[in-house]
Amino acid sequence: MTRHHGIFFVAVFVLIGMLATVAWLYRTGRFSAPRPESIGEPKEPVDGAVRLYFPGADGRLHEELRALDASGGSVELTERLVASLIAGPDTEGLFAPLPASTTVGSVFLASDGTLYLDLMSTEHPVPPVSGSQREILAAYSVINSVCGNVPGVRGVALLWNGEQRTTFAGNLDTTRPLGPNRRLVSSG
Repeated sequence: MTRHHGIFFVAVFVLIGMLATVAWLYRTGRFSAPRPESIGEPKEPVDGAVRLYFPGADGRLHEELRALDASGGSVELTERLVASLIAGPDTEGLFAPLPASTTVGSVFLASDGTLYLDLMSTEHPVPPVSGSQREILAAYSVINSVCGNVPGVRGVALLWNGEQRTTFAGNLDTTRPLGPNRRLVSSG
């Protein structure tokens, strides 16, 4: 065997090892964004409060009860929920998931339970780059809050400035509607 054959076999062996590692990481869920899982039916409001989910520095979403007018239809309630998320939490140590310049463009609830939510910002033509964990927390802050409070919503299709993007801010696949993810919510 020549020296070139030896290098070739080592390169093939290393490539197979890398592919096996990537396959293992995908299978164990360590390489991709968390898969959505249901947070169940919307909980009954406590004295007219809604449950909002704000990101924390610990990499988890934290539930915060907020008094919010829940009257009107799904569009109006979604607009109020997202505006409350943008305004930020009342709890120290938590942060708003979206820039303060973000507003709600259009909202549409399809018959299959998919809510199309267009987030708009003149200051940010694309969602701000923030790293994968912060991006996931921002998206699921909105998704969990909307799915957990707006009756009939099973998933959310996120748009930014009128466009359904391939990713939200570089990491999270937003080519399809996303359901809520309870695994991101802090148990404490």
